[in-house]
Amino acid sequence: MIERLQAIATFLSHFRLLLMGLGMGFLGIFVLSLFDSGLLPGDDWLIPALVGLCWSLTLYSLSTLFSEVPPPADSGSAWRVRLSVTVRRGLLWLLALLMIVLSIALLILSYQLLRTWI
Repeated sequence: MIERLQAIATFLSHFRLLLMGLGMGFLGIFVLSLFDSGLLPGDDWLIPALVGLCWSLTLYSLSTLFSEVPPPADSGSAWRVRLSVTVRRGLLWLLALLMIVLSIALLILSYQLLRTWI
């Protein structure tokens, strides 16, 4: 599973700058809508900006967290190396499970928010 997430992160790493720019843009729209500035009257763009900000942050963090996954340790390696690789891969497995739960929750939240917005 973490190898598959590494492949997705490798693909998304080409778009990190774009994801960061989209996140900043959505944050700007969110703040302008939240404080009722003259540029965006009303709060019409508040929900789509929040959804876009959450997705851009999630995709950026996925591209950053899983870009470097250590390969499985060789059985002939020293026990410290095997332990270090096992601990790092175990933590990445835990982060992968949390990322999948986060993505499912964000998908449900996006559906509910956009359904309310429309």
